[in-house]
Amino acid sequence: MTPLDYGVLALYFAVVLLLGGVFFRRQKSLREYFLGSRNIPWWAAACSGIATMASAVGYLGAPGQAFRSDLTYLQLRLAVLPAMAVICLLLIPFFYRLDVYTAYEYLEKRFDLKTRLLASTLFMLLKCFYLGIVIYAPALVVAQMTGFSMTWVLVTTGVLTTLYTMLGGIRAVIWTDSLQLGVLLAGVFAAATTILSRVEGGISRVFEVADAGGKLRLADFSTSFQTEFTVWGGLIGGTFFMLAQYGVDQAELQRFLTTSSIRNSRRAVIGTLIVTSVYGVILFLLGSALYVFYLQHPEKGGLATHPDRVFPKFIVEELPVGIRGLVIAGVFAAAMSTVSSVLNSLTTVTLADFYQRLRASQATVRLARTVTVLIGGLATGIAFYGDSFGGLLVASGRISNFFGGSLAGVFLLGMLTRRATGTGAFLGALTGFTAVALLAAFTRVSWVWHAVFSATVAFASGLLFSLAFPPAPSERLRGLVVGLQESKCEEVRTCP
Repeated sequence: MTPLDYGVLALYFAVVLLLGGVFFRRQKSLREYFLGSRNIPWWAAACSGIATMASAVGYLGAPGQAFRSDLTYLQLRLAVLPAMAVICLLLIPFFYRLDVYTAYEYLEKRFDLKTRLLASTLFMLLKCFYLGIVIYAPALVVAQMTGFSMTWVLVTTGVLTTLYTMLGGIRAVIWTDSLQLGVLLAGVFAAATTILSRVEGGISRVFEVADAGGKLRLADFSTSFQTEFTVWGGLIGGTFFMLAQYGVDQAELQRFLTTSSIRNSRRAVIGTLIVTSVYGVILFLLGSALYVFYLQHPEKGGLATHPDRVFPKFIVEELPVGIRGLVIAGVFAAAMSTVSSVLNSLTTVTLADFYQRLRASQATVRLARTVTVLIGGLATGIAFYGDSFGGLLVASGRISNFFGGSLAGVFLLGMLTRRATGTGAFLGALTGFTAVALLAAFTRVSWVWHAVFSATVAFASGLLFSLAFPPAPSERLRGLVVGLQESKCEEVRTCP
């Protein structure tokens, strides 16, 4: 690292903290702190959603996955259209019209308190472990590049992100995410340009050599559930994977619910899904290009490097002065945008679903800031065990599918059936979670199918258990089940 690289990195940190401070005095209520008073532009919400999903896990893990294997992971993108349809046509209208802080408030309105608390608990477990991976990921680059200890880098990432999230609430999260997305994309562009300029023969040679080495294999039509990535797993498993990620995940939903209308929320969802899909393809092709580069230059030792460390190795050894600092800032931006969004959503769930609901007392912005700091400290602690989760990208997907499938199943059970009851849904969620835990422990079924399995078990068993209990009256379900909506309002000011 040269003084110029450090200068670029310091400028990035300064601007991010400044944005957090700018919004500090505007946080007068929890509605402002968590929802931005619902007047955030849809494109800013989309940028935040993209930045949240374009985490350092993907920034480093996607090139590593392509370098290690091929492009078959991208079969999960086959699920974009069906997932987009379910989220935009079913989930967003429900959550928006109910005017809730968290998605899990819907479960109490539809079922009961215990179902809401169970879902909130599953979400918090999912995101705490996920945060650990996200904070750990950039430390791989910075520690390798600067010689700083992993401890120092982990603590710095966790503390700085927690600080600006605590200060500025959801507005700071969204607007810093928008800035960070720009830095992240600039870093990817700079790295891709440098790699292609260093490969003999340019982009055409990259595709030729990568294809000959099997790195461009994209489709696998295997019907085996044990094959990790297949067309059918991508289409079916990927749909539930995306529903768990974008449809019932508070970290994503919270961005979409900050806009001024259902229409704008849908625009934010569509923009997020499309751009993140394109971005993912670019990162995977970056990994293929890295494979060709190190194949042409075996003396550099890239082929013997751990896949998750290949991109950091290239950054350290090959990028020019200044550009190196920009790409490192991009790695931090990818991590911090995700951490800030998830921190804010975890605070929202903690206060709305637990503190205010169980204590029957109103939380304050000061308490929200305190909780943000505590959760940030917990996530930073988990990050010290980040190397035990395996490959970054796959580890992230495994965690999301393991916890998220049952949540998706319970939400669909509530929205699509009138006969489901609170106790039935609660038992169904527990059954789905137990079933996927057993599936993961005792079979070799690919993790891509875990969300499908747990969602199906949660839905079916929840409906079956519900038959043992009296159904809720139709009047109570109005506005909570498909076919029993109260209104078709589009603007927040006209919603019931």
